[in-house]
Amino acid sequence: MTGKLSFRASATLIVCGYAVIAALLVLAAGQNLGQGLSNYAQQVSWLMPETTTARLAALRQAGRPETAALYALVAAASWGLIAAMSAAGFAWGVLHKGESLLGLDKALTYLAALSGLYALSTCLTMGLSAAHLTLPREGLHAIPGLWFATMIPSAAVLARCAALIAHDAGSLLAIVIAAEPGRIAQLVEATEAARGVDSVEAKLARRVAAARVRA
Repeated sequence: MTGKLSFRASATLIVCGYAVIAALLVLAAGQNLGQGLSNYAQQVSWLMPETTTARLAALRQAGRPETAALYALVAAASWGLIAAMSAAGFAWGVLHKGESLLGLDKALTYLAALSGLYALSTCLTMGLSAAHLTLPREGLHAIPGLWFATMIPSAAVLARCAALIAHDAGSLLAIVIAAEPGRIAQLVEATEAARGVDSVEAKLARRVAAARVRA
């Protein structure tokens, strides 16, 4: 008899399933995805709202409304996946109050990296706008097929990371709110063993335990 899947494994299966389904949908419904758009100026990331607006406008102006609709659908599904996995991770962590899956140190590193990339992308976009520069057109960036090829896997990766971070946040919050001495002591011990005594997560766990003792 097989045991239940862990949340980490379940999250991985879900995002992989999304990636496969989305890719099959694009392959089945997409038309002329390898044909570039001459009226499209390069954008920085599909995560930025203005990128979706620019891509949809370029597709419609090029007389390709069906590809625009497909892109809008996949983009909405990608954002929906990220939001749903975040909510599911938080709820799972709160309900089960289990050990952290990603770890606070790694989660902070991921968040810092994502924030840095977003800030860099924003600064680049603002710089190009201020300099009134137009990047070369009809290059790789103007091929709709590559938009899907980058959006689908990146959405799956981001959704999995978001789920694990939300899980850890929900678990820690539930433990702190419950304030069960035995559970808090177990949190400190498990965190020090898994993440290291000097990790940010272990330090936070010890602070929580100390605050509980003073209370």
